[in-house]
Amino acid sequence: MAEPGGSRPVTVSDVQQLVKRKDEIEAQIKACYELLEAGLQVDDEIVEFGSVNVNNFQNMQNIATVVQHSEGRPLSVTVIRSGKKVHVGLTPKRWAGKGLLGCNIIPLQR
Repeated sequence: MAEPGGSRPVTVSDVQQLVKRKDEIEAQIKACYELLEAGLQVDDEIVEFGSVNVNNFQNMQNIATVVQHSEGRPLSVTVIRSGKKVHVGLTPKRWAGKGLLGCNIIPLQR
């Protein structure tokens, strides 16, 4: 069997290289998908954000301070998502938009 547009036959080595490349691309896709699934989501109720939790939270400046001091370093965040407690890892960093998180956090009105 010849390559389309080429004159050299396809070898077992060619196929093995293609399979290896396919596996690499699929691993990259999986890593990107996991990145998109992680992080905060709309309607998450934050119950712990780094060192700030429901017991010591006073105002949104508490969260801002933790974010500013954690730029480039992973932060542990716990949220209530769809009624379940979920632990999320965030790394605040610069991006094209405003702030370091890529989202707005607003106080829950009860």
